[in-house]
Amino acid sequence: MEMNKIRDELNEKISEVRRLQIELTRRENAETDDIADGLKRVIATLEKENNNLKSDKINLDIQRVVGYRQWCNKLWNAVRFAMSKLGDNYTPPTNVVPDIMPFNCQWILSVLNKAISKTVTSLDSYEFSDAATAVYSWWQFQLCDVFIEAVKPYFASDAQAFASERSYAQDTLWVCLDNGLRLLHPFMPYVTEELCQHLPSPKDCTRKGSIMISEYPSVVEVGFC
Repeated sequence: MEMNKIRDELNEKISEVRRLQIELTRRENAETDDIADGLKRVIATLEKENNNLKSDKINLDIQRVVGYRQWCNKLWNAVRFAMSKLGDNYTPPTNVVPDIMPFNCQWILSVLNKAISKTVTSLDSYEFSDAATAVYSWWQFQLCDVFIEAVKPYFASDAQAFASERSYAQDTLWVCLDNGLRLLHPFMPYVTEELCQHLPSPKDCTRKGSIMISEYPSVVEVGFC
């Protein structure tokens, strides 16, 4: 019975690998890049688990790769939604002053700084799992789940009552996207490269040819160029 159980588990894992191989051959361009980004994200998170187990082996779960590939879709949709609220004629400011912004804008910029601090500190100490988790948590639970939902009413209509809030929300969204994509880039290089190419740049400021050669975010930065 024990041998049968082991054989069944091995067959299941082999089937998962085959399914992934089939999907890899079917996906092209951006979707293939999402698989690669999902794999990088899983490897980064598994690093801490392996250290805890004192093992040099990676127990790769294909379903986690697929899960993070699907998260790439959520990231893409969130950024495209934010870009749609910026509009075609939006020009980012050369400076933002959080003190005069609504509370929700101040809050997301504050937690962005905390995420940057945690990520940079973790990378400096080679704690790649902690760095990846800090970036993911900010994107998923703070930007997407809270801030984007909170500012949606500002854009529900063109009412003058929310004109200043809309303007502040646009500036904050841009700061979050610019810094957030650069922060995420080492873990998901393909999708962040593509999305970053569509971000507008401040007046008299030329965006780098690639996100790879852009400066990595630092604490208290409000992100320009």
